[in-house]
Amino acid sequence: MIVSNMNLHEVYAHLLNEKSKLDWKRDALMQKATNELRKRRTFPAFSIYDYKIPSSNNQYIIYFYLENPFTEVMSGYLFVIFDENKRYIIKWSDAGIPEIHILTSHFLQRYKERFLGMDEWTANEVAVAYLSRNFRMRPIAIDSRINQHIQEYGEYAGEGFLVHDGFCFKLSGEETLDGEDPIRVSFYTTFMPLSEMSDVQRRAIYEECMKDVEEMRY
Repeated sequence: MIVSNMNLHEVYAHLLNEKSKLDWKRDALMQKATNELRKRRTFPAFSIYDYKIPSSNNQYIIYFYLENPFTEVMSGYLFVIFDENKRYIIKWSDAGIPEIHILTSHFLQRYKERFLGMDEWTANEVAVAYLSRNFRMRPIAIDSRINQHIQEYGEYAGEGFLVHDGFCFKLSGEETLDGEDPIRVSFYTTFMPLSEMSDVQRRAIYEECMKDVEEMRY
């Protein structure tokens, strides 16, 4: 069972160990969820299933998402963990360097308020919408123009994500154990649509994006 006082390597090992069970359950639900989503009249549409693995008692969310009638159904799974009275949603990746993304309740609330505007949606629904719409993330170096409070967080606030819907502020780090690959972690703190950011912030983000264009010229 995953608990909040585990280190990142222990958490990641548990998640990967249950991946085959999650894949099997997702595949078993795929046809049912797809048929249901194709019948919907309002979009975006999603189906969410709670799934607990009896052997570990770990709680997951298996989701299916359809942006509009002309797109493919997207699917995935998330892990839910509680630390006292705080609830976190975890998404992980085994592509390249192992990585864990942790969505806080505050982040999801801000995404709901500032972008979705769907007051009635649950945290699970908001998480599914965010991850389905923003699966492409462009890392952006953060300075004092983008985050005036960067000095409060030091090195852990040096990067954010530019996504389809806006900008994600995050704290990041890496855990390294002897003989093990490092595990990266991104701890999402808050979300802002670009339209609600200041001209200075938008300009700084634009300049960071243009660095890639300049590098491609040489």
